[in-house]
Amino acid sequence: MRIQFLNGGLANQAFQYIFTRDYELSHPGEVIYMDDSYFALNTVHNGYELEKVFGIRPHMLSECFDAEVWEFILEERRRGKSVPQILNENGIEMYMISEVGDGYRTFNPFDGRVVQTPTNQYCPEIQDMPDDVYYHGYWVNGKWFERYREVLLKDFTFPEIKDQGNREYLHRIQSVNSVSLHIRRGDYVTVGWAMDPKWYRYCIDKFKLTIPGQWELFVFSDDIPWCKEHGNDLGFGKFKNVTYVEGNTHGRNYMDMQLMSKCKAMIMSNSAFCYLAWLLNVDRKYYIDIR
Repeated sequence: MRIQFLNGGLANQAFQYIFTRDYELSHPGEVIYMDDSYFALNTVHNGYELEKVFGIRPHMLSECFDAEVWEFILEERRRGKSVPQILNENGIEMYMISEVGDGYRTFNPFDGRVVQTPTNQYCPEIQDMPDDVYYHGYWVNGKWFERYREVLLKDFTFPEIKDQGNREYLHRIQSVNSVSLHIRRGDYVTVGWAMDPKWYRYCIDKFKLTIPGQWELFVFSDDIPWCKEHGNDLGFGKFKNVTYVEGNTHGRNYMDMQLMSKCKAMIMSNSAFCYLAWLLNVDRKYYIDIR
């Protein structure tokens, strides 16, 4: 049995799915089950979103057990045990591959064998290690995507944009030389991952110097008021026109990703959300990577 931990926001869920999809496409007839116990017990960000947004239905671990056994697993999870620990204690000897160092202890405390693998690196050999393995990682690396890019682009099909506000944003994005900039604040500020405004300004300066044409900037963020307040520090004045994309909150956040994926150029940030939009953007001509 091969199992992949499933957690985080939409982008993390997507990269975890991409990892399992890459495995299944390269190993016909084999499956990696996604451990859906976390979302059975927790509501974070907007909850489990792959099916709601993209219509994706992965192979879920809960499908492997009858209702009574799955409830037993969830009850053990409520007591603080991880799925690999529960399976180990009940006759299925698992080991773990961790991409997060000892960080697995936060979500998946486990006293069995743990094999460490580098964070965000493409290491396809881990897919061919012996069975009965639990993968704890996020796999935010485009090489997992590229091998079966055409298949995955079909998997990650956004729903049609129907509301007037986002249709207007989309029309503008497709009508001009649009460049997106995504600024992640929120929890990134709390954990110290928010980028200094000087780095955005540096990338904007680099973009203007190296990319030809008259470009309009589209700003995406979970803190648009902060972006407006610090626009001069961030370098927004380098653009004649700046559009702040607003209103996509409370379960509609994915629409920001959808709109970014339609821009003709992108200024990349240190966000998996932005990185996924870049991978799904088949029309981009240029990009600057701030990561």
